[in-house]
Amino acid sequence: MFLPICHEMYEMLIRKGDIMKQNLHKMLMVFFMIVVMAPTAALAEPTVVVCEGKYVMGDLDSKKDAKSLALMEAKRMAMEKAGTYLESSTEVRDFTLSKDQIQSLTAGVMSVEVLDEKWSMSGENMVVVVRVKATVDASHLKDRIKALQESHSSDGYKEIQTQMAALQKELAELKTQQSTREGEAREKPKKEVQKKHEAIIQQMSALEYLQAGDKATMAQRWKEAEKAFNQAIAAAPRLVEAYTGKAFALAKMKREKEALETINRAIDINPVSPRALAVKAMILKDQPGRTEEALSVINNALKLQPGNGRLYLFRGEIYVKLRNRALAEENFRKACTSGVARACERLKMRQDRMDDKPRRDVRTPGTDRDGDKKPVQRPPRTDRQ
Repeated sequence: MFLPICHEMYEMLIRKGDIMKQNLHKMLMVFFMIVVMAPTAALAEPTVVVCEGKYVMGDLDSKKDAKSLALMEAKRMAMEKAGTYLESSTEVRDFTLSKDQIQSLTAGVMSVEVLDEKWSMSGENMVVVVRVKATVDASHLKDRIKALQESHSSDGYKEIQTQMAALQKELAELKTQQSTREGEAREKPKKEVQKKHEAIIQQMSALEYLQAGDKATMAQRWKEAEKAFNQAIAAAPRLVEAYTGKAFALAKMKREKEALETINRAIDINPVSPRALAVKAMILKDQPGRTEEALSVINNALKLQPGNGRLYLFRGEIYVKLRNRALAEENFRKACTSGVARACERLKMRQDRMDDKPRRDVRTPGTDRDGDKKPVQRPPRTDRQ
C-alpha cells in the first residue's frame, strides 16, 4: 500500500507545481501588460482641460460679440494646454512635427463644450467670462499624424492663426481709439467705425468656421465639413480657403459637378492659389477625358510653389492615370525627397510590383538560359536503298 500512496502524493505535488507555474506565468503577463501598456492606455483615454476666456466690453461691442470673443480666448488657452500635453506624448515624440503641425493636430483631436458664462461689471464696462471644457481624444494618434503630414491642414491652420492674430490686433486698436479719456463724455460710435468693427468680428467668425471645416476634413467627416465651409462662406463670401475646402469635401462625396463649380469660384477670386489649383487638378483627374487638363492645372500650381512636395505627389498620380510610369516615379521620388511619406510608399509599391513581375525570356535565338550556344540537333541520316 505504501508505494501506491507515495505515487499518488508525488503526482499530486507535481500537479500543484504545474498550477503554481501557470499562476505565476499569468501574474507575470499581467504585470508586463500593466508596466508596458499603461502609458499607451493612459494616452488613449480622453484628457479633459478646463479653461476660461474673459472679455471686457467696449462701446462698439454687443453682448453677442463679447461672448464670441471670450469663447475664442477660452479655446485658444485650451489649445495651448492640450498642445503641451500632446507634445509630451510618446506617439508625437516618435514623429518630427513642427509647432504648427502639433497645433493643427491638437485642433483635430480636441472638442470643446461651453460649461457656463458669467457677466459682471468692472467700472462702467460689462465683463463676460466663458468657461469651457476641452476633451482631447488621443486614440489612433499615429494614424492622425500620418493623415496630417499628407494634408495641407497644418499650412491652413498657420494661415488662419496669422489672420486671426492680425484681426485681434486691429480690433484692439479700434477699441482703444474709441475709448474715452477719464472725465470726458462718452460719444456714440461713428457709423464707419461701427461698420469696421462689425466687419472684423464677422471675419473672425468666418475663420472660426474655416478651422472647424478643416478639423472635420481631417477626420473625414465630409458632411460636417461642407456645413462648416458654407458657414464660413456666408460670413466671408470671398474667402478662397472656404470654397477650396468645400470643393474638396464635395469631391470626396462624389459630387464632382458641384465640386468643380465650387473650385472654379475659388480660382475666380484668386487665380494664383496653389491649393485651389491642386484641388481642381484632383477633381479633373478622375473625370473621363480630362486627365491632360488636370496635368496642365497641376503644372500651373507647381510654377507657383515649386518646392511643394504634395504637388509633386498629385502630379505623380496624374502620370499614373496617363500610364507614364517613368514620369510618375520621377514625381513620387521628388515628393518623397521633400518628406511626403505617402509618396515614398507609392514609389516602393510600384517598385515592388515591378520586381514581382515575371521577367520575359529575352534570350538570343539559338542559345540556352546561360547564353551558351545550343548544340545543333540534326535529323538522323537514312541510307538510300
